[in-house]
Amino acid sequence: MQIGMARGVANEIRSQIESSGLAPGEKLPTESTLMQRYGVSRSTVREAMKLLQAENVVEIRRGLGSFVASKTGIGPDPLGLRFEEQAHLLEELMEVRLLLEPGIAECAARRRGDADIALMEKAISDMEKAAENGEDYDAYDYRFHTAVAEGTHNRVLERMFPVILEAIEKGYEQTAYLHGSVERALSYHRRILGAIRTQNAPEAGRLARLHIEQTLRDIAERKKGATP
Repeated sequence: MQIGMARGVANEIRSQIESSGLAPGEKLPTESTLMQRYGVSRSTVREAMKLLQAENVVEIRRGLGSFVASKTGIGPDPLGLRFEEQAHLLEELMEVRLLLEPGIAECAARRRGDADIALMEKAISDMEKAAENGEDYDAYDYRFHTAVAEGTHNRVLERMFPVILEAIEKGYEQTAYLHGSVERALSYHRRILGAIRTQNAPEAGRLARLHIEQTLRDIAERKKGATP
């Protein structure tokens, strides 16, 4: 009975977030306020918030309260890929990159603003510094590709991009310590940025495809080296 009531309250809260246009990071009403508003017990409110947290609609911060999630509806594994058979997952993820990223780069070249270019430049600069210092550079690699996607100014694409990041992360795991791989990645990043800056959409798409194909060759080289 309580779980049914909790689901009802969760649905009400979700609808309230949608209709009121609450922004990511905004605080939700207190437990006491929600109890009074919906005429339910504290345990029902807490169960409802747990359901919304599982859907990544809200974030619960101990001692602070509940807040609208930064990317509502997007969990850390949005497609449940951790449950898929892993042997060929990287290959399939890279195939998704080949299908999507050239088009993303072309769209970004047509729509990007000055702020988008600045984000791409910063990501490349930070990636260079990290590589020079022998530090992990994967976060800056992600940031560059994310900045390109954000340059399309397509909100649906922004919600799809975690899948592409999964492919970038797995590719990084395979190539991070392969000689010359970071230099090759940086070279492509700079060239892609150049095409996006000059709004040369066909060239941006072509370079994005070449970049991914080079990553695939690096992965194959790493696997060959790991073969007994």
